[in-house]
Amino acid sequence: SSLDRGRAGGDGTTQFIGDSQVTMPKNLSLFGSYLQNLSRKLQQGWKKRQITRVVPPKAYGALPSASSQMSLWGDDDFNYRTKTIWDGRWKRHRKKPMTYKKDIHSDALNTTIYNLKVTPSALYNMDDAGGFDNYILRTPPQELRSATGEKMREVMYFYMKNPEVKAWGLPWKVFLRKRNRKDPAFARYVHEANKEASGKALAKQHAKFSPYYLPAQGFMHPARQEFMEGSVQPELNLWWRDSPALTAAFRRRLGEAKSFEQAHPDHREPSSFRYGETFGGGGRNNRMIHKREKTHRYRHLRPY
Repeated sequence: SSLDRGRAGGDGTTQFIGDSQVTMPKNLSLFGSYLQNLSRKLQQGWKKRQITRVVPPKAYGALPSASSQMSLWGDDDFNYRTKTIWDGRWKRHRKKPMTYKKDIHSDALNTTIYNLKVTPSALYNMDDAGGFDNYILRTPPQELRSATGEKMREVMYFYMKNPEVKAWGLPWKVFLRKRNRKDPAFARYVHEANKEASGKALAKQHAKFSPYYLPAQGFMHPARQEFMEGSVQPELNLWWRDSPALTAAFRRRLGEAKSFEQAHPDHREPSSFRYGETFGGGGRNNRMIHKREKTHRYRHLRPY
């Protein structure tokens, strides 16, 4: 009968209602060649579906990237996911892990590590290990997946054998190299010398921005109006002229002053000023070879 013939046509192509033949759309959850004979509206209405699941790079044995070696990314790394569109073509998308810049204090290194790039995976692993020091010391290399973490571990072992060097409280990178660990006194001298030279260069760099900048001695007394006859002339308290050493120290301190000390907080704080770290990169404007888009995150800092 016609009713039986209608039930038999349930394969998704043709059905018979009475004596008339009706063509039904095919299964819309399929893709590729199953959509090529449908209308354009049905083709565009088909939703894109993810074909392959995102597998962690460590799970399928991918080599760690160069970026992960300069920070602590844990199990995260650059990954790929594959999607397909309605005509069956495949597209591969590259995914970058979410990273933060954190200031982490380490008791084993006796210092604070500033602006260390970490991922949520690394932070969760630190919580599971019981802290930053335990994470570095007790995590095997195949799970740590970071050359920076391996160097930190070597410095921690060096401090365990030399507690007097650890008491100096120097940055951990001072003893990053093996030759510096062989002669820690010379490495400390080089670090202190470079630190002093950097401070002098920074003071010289910011001297022109100082609101208290003192001109040369020949321009210290410009032409000015004399006081009226019979008026009381105030006595100035020129305390910096008491001694040549005090004068030199006062001039040196005024030369180090910055015009943005009150307007901007320290560069460790969010949205703060740091010379040479602005959107121009410290160089001439619009002279960069690799131009960035407007949404590029130059300094992605989340201290919380």
